Amino acid sequence: MLPALAEHHVDAYLARIGADRPDSPDLETLRHLQERHVLSIPFETIALYTGEPVPHTLDAVQKIVAQQRGGCCLELNSAFGMLLGTFGYQVELLHGQIYRNSVLDKGIGHMALGVTVPLSGHDQVSWLVDVGQGNNSRHPLRIDLREPQPDPHGTYLLTTAPEGDFDVSLDGILLYRLETRGRDVEYGSRSLWWYRTSPRSPFAAAPISIARTERGKRTLRGKVLIEDDDGRRTLRRLDTDEALLKTYHEYFGIELDRVPSAQERVSTAIATERNAASDKKR
Repeated sequence: MLPALAEHHVDAYLARIGADRPDSPDLETLRHLQERHVLSIPFETIALYTGEPVPHTLDAVQKIVAQQRGGCCLELNSAFGMLLGTFGYQVELLHGQIYRNSVLDKGIGHMALGVTVPLSGHDQVSWLVDVGQGNNSRHPLRIDLREPQPDPHGTYLLTTAPEGDFDVSLDGILLYRLETRGRDVEYGSRSLWWYRTSPRSPFAAAPISIARTERGKRTLRGKVLIEDDDGRRTLRRLDTDEALLKTYHEYFGIELDRVPSAQERVSTAIATERNAASDKKR
């Protein structure tokens, strides 16, 4: 169960995503809040390269609102879950595994939200809400529906997986598998050590920032900026730190005083491993 946010946090959060305070926890409001969040706050893995903490819940809210930053799935979805819970939605944290080239990762690598919205009478429907993944939908997806669900970002399909789990795909490409039972937020944080330190981590090569737009998305992977706009793709290499810092600011709304680098990630990984080893000896 996620705690509710204080009023000043709610006001600041709504201002950050450009949304009005909702009147009631209905589906229309949920669609609006998710859309505003997705179009306002980027997915980014910069913290894995700078040694910053990767917070969740209230600390993640502070990072998003006060620091004007984005974050990974743990940060963005736990923060958004707190906001939704404050407005009266019933929110569960759903953990799962990422598909990479159609192969399912072994470890927990993603966290999204299961949000229950009351319908007519006493009926209730659970919706998949995900604001923390570069390929997430702009609108909620009905968890019990096994038919294609159109979205401004493409066509999503939820299919039944073993042990009661379900797979999520976008335009025929598998994205991730989620459990249907809710878990504590800390359940997903255990994977952060591996993502931060392992040379096999998908984020080992370069930091990634992804910002959704009305007609596509912008992706900065290392020094390469990829712009997808209404079906057209352009690539541009940014060869100077000045160009990179300007792009972080203008395209993702992120202010940095230095460019995160792969070498810095290695140093951070070594320090993290040393600290972990030291903690075990105590």
